[in-house]
Parts: sequence; structure tokens; C-alpha cells
Amino acid sequence: MGTILNFLLTLIILVLVFSIIVFIHEFGHFLAAKKQGVHVSEFAIGMGPKLFSFKRKNDETLYSLRLLPLGGFNAIAYDKESSPDLRDDQVLENKGFFGRFAVLIMGIIFNFVLAILFLFINGLIYGSPLTDPYIGEVVSNTPASIAGLESGDKILRVNDKVVKSWDDIILETHFVKEEQSFTFLIERDGKEKSISITPQYKENDNGDRVPSFGFTSSTKKEKGILPALKYGFVGTFKTTTNVFNVLGKLVTGKLGVDNLSGPIGVFTVIDGAKETGLENIIYLIAYLSINVAIINLVPVPVFDGGRILLLCLEKIKGSKLNPKIEVILNNVGALLLILLMLYVTLNDIFKLF
Repeated sequence: MGTILNFLLTLIILVLVFSIIVFIHEFGHFLAAKKQGVHVSEFAIGMGPKLFSFKRKNDETLYSLRLLPLGGFNAIAYDKESSPDLRDDQVLENKGFFGRFAVLIMGIIFNFVLAILFLFINGLIYGSPLTDPYIGEVVSNTPASIAGLESGDKILRVNDKVVKSWDDIILETHFVKEEQSFTFLIERDGKEKSISITPQYKENDNGDRVPSFGFTSSTKKEKGILPALKYGFVGTFKTTTNVFNVLGKLVTGKLGVDNLSGPIGVFTVIDGAKETGLENIIYLIAYLSINVAIINLVPVPVFDGGRILLLCLEKIKGSKLNPKIEVILNNVGALLLILLMLYVTLNDIFKLF
């Protein structure tokens, strides 16, 4: 019974987390569309059968609450063909470049704003962790202590790669294709020092051999509104650059696709995060919101980034693109996305067993 209740609780948290992130994304598109005078026939919270709906006076939009708490959607009038009864100025495709760009980009911007807000709230309630990569504890008789690392050292580089956050260190040390040694450039008492470490390699739960150095991140935190505000912006910026670094390693082949996680992988992360309290859940919402924003920037037609790319190509070309080409690109993009999600989901399932 306990296992079932734990599963259901994790599932509820997963649904709520994704609902918040998707709702905010769609709300950004909605506000921008209304601002540009684009017709939005419905703005829905949730998916599936309609539970409740209403209309405001002098507003064409139907606001609805639906059964399944899975984000939401906007029924935006994208083109005249799908909305023949509307005036030309009510359709998105007839708006100017900047008007259409604003509608497409605003969902992404709102995801970044959500991340900043939640990191700020986390910092305000629980304290703001130091965003710079300081070492916390160094375990005795480990490669780190033997090499000479000390608590309070600030890591500046890993193998000549500049690191600005703890996520950068993890990216540069754990996602490696073969066992190797590492050179750390640290700062101690205002002086820089280079330290070489050959870590122990241990097998994790997934069967991968990962390096073990014997040091942890600093747990120091700052209290107050200003540190929390700084953490909101700096934390979001550093997480964003880290995600772009991961994408870069995926594109160049330095990181395998099997390191990606889908909904099942996120479920596992949430299952672990909920055991340590609300602080990690709040952080996870911010982290996932940043990921959703960046994924939507990918220039594949099924994402906002793909539509923005097509819009920019149209601007450069000086005329509208062939609709058939857009359909083909959308279909190819959707197919590639489905294949990737299937691969990632299957990989998550294999990791579980």
C-alpha cells in the first residue's frame, strides 16, 4: 500500500509541475496574442473534457477548465485558411514581423521568468546557495584529499574548461566517454593553484562507470531579499548556459543521447526530490522551466524556435514561404521528435530495470 501511495504522490507532483510550466508557457503566448489583436477562441487550463467555462464581456475568448491537469492550450487563429470567418487583422499570419515574433517568443520568455521567480522564492525561504563552484567537504583518504584539495577552494577550470557553477563541474567530470585524469585550477586565499586528480571509477545504478573524487559542493547560503534576487537571475543564467553546454556536447557527439531523460526519468528525479522536501521541488520547477524554454528555442518547426526560424527566413526572403514546404518541415520535425522521445523513454525504462 505504501508503494502505491508513494507512486501516486510522485505522479501528482509530476503532473502539477508540468502543468505549471506548460500553463505559464501558454499564458505568455496568450497575452502576446491578445496584445497584438490576434483572435484567441479559447484559453484552456488542462486538457480533455471541459469541466467549466465562461466568457468575459466584450471578449471573444472562451476561458475553460478541463478535466486533465496537463498544462493548457491556446486556440490562436494562426492563418486565414483555418479561420475563414475572421477579419484579416485578427489572424496571426497577417501581422507584421515583430508582432508575430512577439507572440512566438513570449512563451519562452515566460518560462525564464517563472524560473527566476521560483529561484527567488527558494532563496527567500531557504536561503540562497552560493552560485560559484566552491568546495564544501573533502573526504579523507580519497583522490581529492590525497591530491591536496581543501574545503573552501573555488574551482576555476576543469581540464582548461572554465567552470562557473557546480553544474559545469558535473558536466565536465561525469559525462566522459573513457576513464581519465583531471586537472583542476583552483583559487585559494587569493592565489591560483593547479591540482591533478585521478579519480576512482565506480559503477552507478545504471551500469555506467562514473568518477568519484571525494569532495562535495559548498552548502553555504545567504539570507535576505537581495541575495535571493541575485540568485533568481544568476541561478537562471548559469543553469541556462549549462543546458546550452549539454546541447553543444550532444551535437558534437561528446555526450550520448542515452544521457537524456524523458517523462519517466523526470518521474524518478521527482520521486527522489520529494523525499528531501519542498525546496528541491521548487528548484526542480525552475530547472525544468528553463529546459522547456531552451527546448522551444531549438530550430525545429514543431517548436517555437522552428516557427521563429521560418519567420526569419520569410523576412529575409521578403515574401511568404511555400505552405507545402512548411507542412513538410513540420511533419519531418514531428517525426524526428517522436522517434527521439521513443528512444529516450525506452532508455529510461531500461535504466529502471
